[in-house]
Amino acid sequence: MNTKTATPPRARVAPVHIPHGSCLVGCPFCPPCRDEPSQQTRAAGQTPGPDDVEAAVDRLLRRVSQDSDDRPIEVGFFGGDLWQLERGPRTALLDAAERECRRGRATGIRLTLAPPSVLRAPLSEFRTRGVTTIEVALHTTNRGVLQRLGTRFHPRLGLEAIGRVHRTRMRSIAHVQPGLPGSSHRTTLQAAEMLLRARPHGVRIHPALALSGTLLGELYLQGHWEPMQLSEARATCKHLVRRFREAGTEVVRVGLQPKVDMPFSGDVLAGPNHPDLRLLVESELMREGAIRALTSRFSLGTRGFTFVVNPKDESYLRGFESRTMRELKKQFRLERIRILTTDEQPRGTLRAFPEIIGPDEVPPLRPRRARRAS
Repeated sequence: MNTKTATPPRARVAPVHIPHGSCLVGCPFCPPCRDEPSQQTRAAGQTPGPDDVEAAVDRLLRRVSQDSDDRPIEVGFFGGDLWQLERGPRTALLDAAERECRRGRATGIRLTLAPPSVLRAPLSEFRTRGVTTIEVALHTTNRGVLQRLGTRFHPRLGLEAIGRVHRTRMRSIAHVQPGLPGSSHRTTLQAAEMLLRARPHGVRIHPALALSGTLLGELYLQGHWEPMQLSEARATCKHLVRRFREAGTEVVRVGLQPKVDMPFSGDVLAGPNHPDLRLLVESELMREGAIRALTSRFSLGTRGFTFVVNPKDESYLRGFESRTMRELKKQFRLERIRILTTDEQPRGTLRAFPEIIGPDEVPPLRPRRARRAS
């Protein structure tokens, strides 16, 4: 029986950040470092309350009113493990989020939980309170990598956790972290294949960073681990994005901005830290797709091409400062390239026509003509 739920429109999330000191799993890539109890105490004392939940929704609603975005809104608890908070603060936060749903200001709640918490928490009760999505912080399914890091759960638990989320009729999002100590490009792709057995609805791809106050940061400073270079992260993430899309798994995020996504994090000591890693990855995928399309449809005398993409993919096709367009013109000796956008074009795909055409001349979309850029 397939217990995987249908994919709803992607929600906008009002983030509420739980300090990592609330998590007892002791992941080596999360602040605070488990060997620094004083820092953990400071972070643990910053647990948000009901007012923070309301304020997060207020901020998002103000932004939504400005850009006319009608997507559903979820209250999202990120960072530490909500289930491992003490019962009082945990209940107060869930009550506040549920209240936002009853008021009609939010349509659902999402939680970030470590696999052991997913297997212990009352997911059915969470669902009745408005929880729609569980983000499972498993990071890798490679047992050797987890053993090397001393993480306190077997990768099998991560897959079982995703299965339990599906059986409770909620959406699952898995956290994938390439570049951990002991991993490689090959083992990361193998771990992704194992993850796909559980069929998560979505993934967040966060290349490992050396952050101060974490075990990974200490390993880097001691010379025991070297994070990926940006070029390595881009290459690995590109293959991951392609594979997950082939499997029908939504790629929710690529890359991490520590001070934005993890307000309690320390400084970045080393690693592929980039303000828009997804732009680099998606641009490379679209560039490769455009080259394949041009190669297959180019003929002697062709001087112009028209690409049709989803509006949200236009910047990826153009590349940084339209670099991809300049490269394609030079490589194929084109005088002009035109990009047309339509919401009907699936994300991550493009169509190419060996002539310059107008919006009214674009033929109806046929599934076989939608070339996946990746």
